[in-house]
Amino acid sequence: MREPIRFASPAILICCLLPLAAAQQSGSNAGKGGVLRLPNRTTTNSSANAQQTIFYTGRVLLDTGIAPSTPVPILRMCNGFSRRETYSASDGSFSFMVGDRFRDVTPDASDDTRTFGADSQFARSAIVTTNQNNAQSIVADCELRAELPGYTSTSIRLDPSMNNSSVGIIMLHSRTKKADGMVTVASLEVPAKARKEFEKGSEQLEKGNVVEAEKSLKKAIDQYPKFAEAWTRLGDLEQRRKNTDAAIQDYQEAINADPNLPLPYLRMALLEAQASHWEQTRKLAGKLISLDPVDFTLAYYYEAVAEFNLNHLAKAESGALRAESMDKQHTEPRIELLLASIYVAKESYSAAADHYRAYLKLTPDGPLTARVKTDLAKIEELAKSQSPPPPASK
Repeated sequence: MREPIRFASPAILICCLLPLAAAQQSGSNAGKGGVLRLPNRTTTNSSANAQQTIFYTGRVLLDTGIAPSTPVPILRMCNGFSRRETYSASDGSFSFMVGDRFRDVTPDASDDTRTFGADSQFARSAIVTTNQNNAQSIVADCELRAELPGYTSTSIRLDPSMNNSSVGIIMLHSRTKKADGMVTVASLEVPAKARKEFEKGSEQLEKGNVVEAEKSLKKAIDQYPKFAEAWTRLGDLEQRRKNTDAAIQDYQEAINADPNLPLPYLRMALLEAQASHWEQTRKLAGKLISLDPVDFTLAYYYEAVAEFNLNHLAKAESGALRAESMDKQHTEPRIELLLASIYVAKESYSAAADHYRAYLKLTPDGPLTARVKTDLAKIEELAKSQSPPPPASK
């Protein structure tokens, strides 16, 4: 009896499930708070920095004409890759700078380092353009959007000549008459003082000032203990500190305060998956999907990973295919690895090979590329053995 071939796919699957893994590695490149630092940062004089920096301001409004009741992430989308630049304030206003080389390649702890990390395509592009001393080239093919579950965002194209000026208004249009997601009844009840402390804490956390961020976030919670968004952000802070248990506790507090807020379910699902707690991962992802079935591709991915590890292959396949269909811009190539792993387990080797190739096409030079190529070679041999023999010649 032939010994079964062992594949690296399950290990790769779990590895790729952890977008914080790169930021948590040890070594000289790991900075405080688990943020991966690039070596050889180049310092420039003030006049050079002035030439390389572009300052933008704008505002986010709901289609009702009012500002969102909760801070909204502002994303810069460039060639299919996205970066969260800042959050909107209580009046919907926002501002940020582009052109700081080190800031452009340093991810937040809660971001997916595959997209934002030091080895990402977004980061490599930023390094190239800033080394050319031309900040305008960074925004030449970029647009701004807001991100609020339950809403669709208008886009603003960034014109390189639009430096140091207002970009205008980003409108958020409700997908339904009653929008679920981050704007919930509970969030509308947050007092102004607590909201102010939350905004201050979020801003400090974005800047990497964890100590001051914690003070402001705890003040917000002291003023309004059911402040779910503040509990969620505090959980993000604990993730940055690598305090997983504390982060989970904070996310649970957020859920207790507002069961309709999606984000803490997503954050907790990630942490439970990192710990291989698959039943809990499945429950959290499923709850998130029930709250918002259209905005969170990763919810379907985490649920499918959990089903796969629980050996529920049919459910895993269904969820992974749903995640793949939702990922229109192909920002989550790990979905292809999950599907490949599922089809290997089902001994559908030809289909598995197709998804390995899809992953390699999306990530031709990633840290797992060599390993995936090795698995693909084995799978292709098995696929050949399953192919029907050619018809005999007459």
